[in-house]
Amino acid sequence: MHPAEIALIRAQWETVLFAERPARLELLKLQAPWPVTPVTIRVHRNHSFEHVAAASGAWFAWWGRATGFLYSDYDDSLSFAFDNAQSAQLELIWLDLKRYQGRFESADLADWISGRVTTLRARVSTPIVLAAVGDDETLHERLSITVRGVPGTHVADLRPLAAKLGAQFFDERTARFSGTRLSDAACVLAARELACRWAPAMLMPRIKAVALDLDHTLYEGVLGEDGERVRLTPAHEGLQQFLVSLRDRGIFLALVSRNEAEDVRQLFARRSDFPLKWEHFSATAVSWGSKADGIRQVARTLRIGEDAILFLDDNPGELAGVVAELPTLATAHALPDAAMTRRLLEYHPGLWAWERGAADSLRATDLAAETERARLATQATDPQEYLRCLQVTMLVEVNPRQQLARLHELSQKTNQFNLNLQRFSEVTLAQALAAPDHRIALISLRDRLSDSGPIGLLVARREQDTVAILELAISCRALGRRLEDLMVAEAVRAVLAGLPASRIEFLHRTGPRNKPAREWLARLTGRMLPAEGRAAAQEALLKISARDYPVTVKITSHESNGH
Repeated sequence: MHPAEIALIRAQWETVLFAERPARLELLKLQAPWPVTPVTIRVHRNHSFEHVAAASGAWFAWWGRATGFLYSDYDDSLSFAFDNAQSAQLELIWLDLKRYQGRFESADLADWISGRVTTLRARVSTPIVLAAVGDDETLHERLSITVRGVPGTHVADLRPLAAKLGAQFFDERTARFSGTRLSDAACVLAARELACRWAPAMLMPRIKAVALDLDHTLYEGVLGEDGERVRLTPAHEGLQQFLVSLRDRGIFLALVSRNEAEDVRQLFARRSDFPLKWEHFSATAVSWGSKADGIRQVARTLRIGEDAILFLDDNPGELAGVVAELPTLATAHALPDAAMTRRLLEYHPGLWAWERGAADSLRATDLAAETERARLATQATDPQEYLRCLQVTMLVEVNPRQQLARLHELSQKTNQFNLNLQRFSEVTLAQALAAPDHRIALISLRDRLSDSGPIGLLVARREQDTVAILELAISCRALGRRLEDLMVAEAVRAVLAGLPASRIEFLHRTGPRNKPAREWLARLTGRMLPAEGRAAAQEALLKISARDYPVTVKITSHESNGH
């Protein structure tokens, strides 16, 4: 099926998928005519989940997945009596906490459930989601704390759905027949949470940027006809406020519009009632050229792939035209009801994350500082002068267990500078942090213009007298500062302190976009690289010294935590 056709059908589905109260019957009518990838979810439960599963299919299909579910018996004991031969991509623990009333105190129940989650984690390396319903607020809070320490595990909070539905969240009258106290409306909304938030946050790369049209998208009206009198309705104001919150969570905002660039600048300068400001956009492509070219320009500016961008436009024809040229681009139709458009973004797969990391808020400001860095680079007469002007500080942390989420994020998100294209799970990284023959280095940068935060990951394993670099990943934001050699050399030296060896080998593999990483390794070693393999680099790395760079380097080891 042609990508343009898919974009148009997806746009037609939106009014059903992102209604405030989706109707089960309407959801069941939506059948995807496009190819979908199978995903298996294993459900460990003490009350019925089938009503949720049956409603989730259309949302999963919307992002190209077809779900199969494996069910436990109704099991209050959480014995996890499943067949290891049946693999799953996600483990879901689905509990009604009321079934434990009178058997546990809140603190004891939270500790017991946490212990059972730990038991499941010992059996599987796949992501785990715990979703529990109940009225004990203290228990919910304690579960969030106790379970958070289990790698690759998250607690889904159903309390916002309970607050939304009020007395309609539970339906005790039908519980005897349905196997759950949850009402049909609650099951449908839980299905949307699972398919649009919980599963995508575990199973797909996060969207890095939202590219936005202007007219009838961010406001009501047409700038070329209405001028600065375009109407900011309350719903459009709410949409703009939500977009600002996305930026605060580390999602880049971009503007792609057919308009006069100066008119657009003046609009944002004079409309003080707009929550969105011109400076909130990390990239703009405002011209009378094609929007596909505008998206390409945005991708270059943000240093990301087109497949990491969501394009929002009120014209389905524009969506189809852009996707015809950029088939990996995600698209969404900006609806006349801006409140529904906001809800679409709130639930668009890949935009929601389990938690906000400290590094998220750094991305936009760090990218904005890149313009000044580029100016300094053109003015500097030599690289040393450029680095002295920047006043760079580099931090290398060995085995930073408290940064597990960021280590995982770097492994999942970085594309242009991934040498071996490994996508480590949180569980795999946690195991490496605890293994005596492994070390992980996390590289952070800051300069006088901005704090880039953690931007590099190096995973090493000792194999007799060789240290194998299983993965080297550096964020695109950190490239271009002429520091790649030093970052890698210092990270390797830091891990060698705990894994002494005489030979260093980088594992590498050819991927669709990791040419910059492979070119760096070929330059470092002075050899052409095969499609995949290992490259020895100890001689080249030993020649790289921090003394030759006007950079402050700090090394911190957390090895005592696990070795």
